[in-house]
Amino acid sequence: MNFLRRWKAKHLLLAWVVYWVALMAVGLHSALGIALRALTAASGHGTIGASVDNNNFVLKVTTDSQSYVGTTSLMTALLWFAGPPLMLFLVWLVTRRAPAAARDPERDYRIS
Repeated sequence: MNFLRRWKAKHLLLAWVVYWVALMAVGLHSALGIALRALTAASGHGTIGASVDNNNFVLKVTTDSQSYVGTTSLMTALLWFAGPPLMLFLVWLVTRRAPAAARDPERDYRIS
């Protein structure tokens, strides 16, 4: 965790973005190919839809030859989306050093 001491806010934000991109790639790996085909299909030959039903997030992707339906609870999606970045932020806060106090030249001057 020593490397976190050198991180600035932009490094933390970049780590979050990398995490979210990786999360989407891993979580939606089976839907990505079908979604790409649905996006590039001729008009009316592919659909992509997302909805919330009974506290579940539902993703439906269909083409003429394939379909994909993925569901997850909203709480699970929220914890995967916000949990690790929040934990990284808290660890980053704990490992940061307090800023050094600026020296006051008037206080350093002593009258003898």
